[in-house]
Amino acid sequence: MRILVVGAGVIGTIYGWLLSEAGHQVTHLLRPGKAGRFVDGVSLDVLDKRKGYAGNLRLRYPVAVTEVIEDDYELVIVPTKPYQLIDALQRLAPEVRAGATYLLLTQNWAGTAAIDAVIPRDRYLFGDAQAGGTFIDGTLVCAIFPKIVLGRVDGGRDPALDRVAAIFADAGVRPVVPPDVLHFIWIQYAINAGLWPPMVRAGSLRGLLRDRALGTASLLAAAECLRVTAARGVDLDAFPETRLFLRTTSPLGRLVAAMAMRLLFRFGKAVNRTSAHALADPREITTAYHDLVTTGRRLGVAMPVMDGFEADVTAFAGLAAEK
Repeated sequence: MRILVVGAGVIGTIYGWLLSEAGHQVTHLLRPGKAGRFVDGVSLDVLDKRKGYAGNLRLRYPVAVTEVIEDDYELVIVPTKPYQLIDALQRLAPEVRAGATYLLLTQNWAGTAAIDAVIPRDRYLFGDAQAGGTFIDGTLVCAIFPKIVLGRVDGGRDPALDRVAAIFADAGVRPVVPPDVLHFIWIQYAINAGLWPPMVRAGSLRGLLRDRALGTASLLAAAECLRVTAARGVDLDAFPETRLFLRTTSPLGRLVAAMAMRLLFRFGKAVNRTSAHALADPREITTAYHDLVTTGRRLGVAMPVMDGFEADVTAFAGLAAEK
């Protein structure tokens, strides 16, 4: 399959390499003047959790790049921050062929009206990347998990979704198609929105895990954010990943959840790699915080723990603006 990946950031590079290794023709679309940076490719240090694949790899990915859309691509992968998505689609839509499928590897909270105004709903899929990492001294240090979440906003399966699922399956990544992919993404967005503010106060993920009070606050904040998704009509019982946070209604539940989170990050090398960039984008963090708090207030959901971190998030945004 001919695949266009927008950019060469963390997620785009990981999946570009993975699909290229599986035999697909992958090209990365870069901004004008950026192609020269990739003459020698990209160095990767990969912790590969796919079944049957080498666990640790160090290699150079010979990235194929372009600054203009000239080929007839069948799939366009758009790995962006939520606040970048519409601008990216507006640039792509006039130049990408009408039959191409877009895979939007992005978070979402605002719904799809703005997306639908740029490209028809039957042209795009949502996906949740089960991979991540960060660039260290020019090398992408990352981890890949053996699944990816894909789906149509309106649910169901169709040939385009099946084709995209098949190329990931061929690459050793099991496609998971939830009944409601947008609700799945809202759940992930809400959890992140709750975990980030205590991490901002702690200064790092490591600092958060060392501070028992802040660790507990992060679980409580995530639980508040999940209750906002429930108020929007999401069935939390349908998503097992919410149980860790919803246990926090009792002291014993909070203790068990805090211990589980510490163990996950202390001994989970892959999780540590995928969360290494946790505080890298202040705009993403502050946007998520205000999205959840604003929606919670509108829907009458009490969020005292999240409210208590407003000053931290505001200061974090201010420091980022000064850089």
